Amino acid sequence: MNEFRERLLSGKPLRGPLLRQKGGKPAPAEPTSTQAGSEDSPRLGAVLIPREASRSSNHRVDSRHHLSEAERAVATWDGRDFQVQIVNLSGGGAMLEAPFEPKLWDRVDLSLAGCGTLECAVRWIKGNRLGLEFAHETQIDADPEVGAALLREVLKRSFPEVSYEASVSTPPVENSSAEPVAAPVDRGGKRHPLIWTGLVHYNHESTHVRLRNISEVGALVETSASLPVGAELLLDLGEPGSVFSTVAWGHGDQCGLRFHEPFNLSLLARAKPELTSQRWAKPDYLRDDSTETSPWASRWNRLTLGELKQTLGR
Repeated sequence: MNEFRERLLSGKPLRGPLLRQKGGKPAPAEPTSTQAGSEDSPRLGAVLIPREASRSSNHRVDSRHHLSEAERAVATWDGRDFQVQIVNLSGGGAMLEAPFEPKLWDRVDLSLAGCGTLECAVRWIKGNRLGLEFAHETQIDADPEVGAALLREVLKRSFPEVSYEASVSTPPVENSSAEPVAAPVDRGGKRHPLIWTGLVHYNHESTHVRLRNISEVGALVETSASLPVGAELLLDLGEPGSVFSTVAWGHGDQCGLRFHEPFNLSLLARAKPELTSQRWAKPDYLRDDSTETSPWASRWNRLTLGELKQTLGR
């Protein structure tokens, strides 16, 4: 150590090894290229060191599998089902090749590899290609009565301050002294404005996900994480609990998850969902589109919380 200090303070160049070999043995000669990978003379550079630190960015873009030919999506339009080819799935929308000819703003239900159905609206048409915008809210794939019971519990737990509102479809009251007339229950054409989110735990990383669709057997989530097909992960929904899942498919920002055990949808009421934004956020592929309108609020009958409470009843 004293010799090293003297050489360093004197400003003389450092020559030779700083530390002597134990036992006075000379340093081994540098192995040749033919020896580098041999079993007789292994070296650190030839050994694969397992990665212990978490990835800070997506280095596995190519591991995101597209839907296979056998898993081509099904689009429902005008009461009929059509096999369609997905071109792109991005945040908030999809581009697909379709054998039917809808009009702008038409509703299309998109079923992706058996992992849930997404309500969509046609945003643009070019030849046989369609641009679809996903419905904003989380779609609950359950019996209508089960879904209605869930929404009533959510309103009770998370939004107790919300008061009843007369629906836009409520007929006007001719006699001002009469009791207000409740809006007719319409669970088919009206849509709630609620969004559930969660975390995906996989490969020592945790990533925020948005639930596009959820049922007892699986979910369709939107995430920036790279989740290869076949990966087993934990979907953490917070207060509703966690469920082990397998990635059934992945394309763009969307992943289909299949649960290992049936999930009780009523547990979703334990978490306070987010509300859809009043301002429409354009999907990635519509960034150059100057149109600001969206079908989800006025044309597609999205309810306010008050209208939803009125529609569901007590």
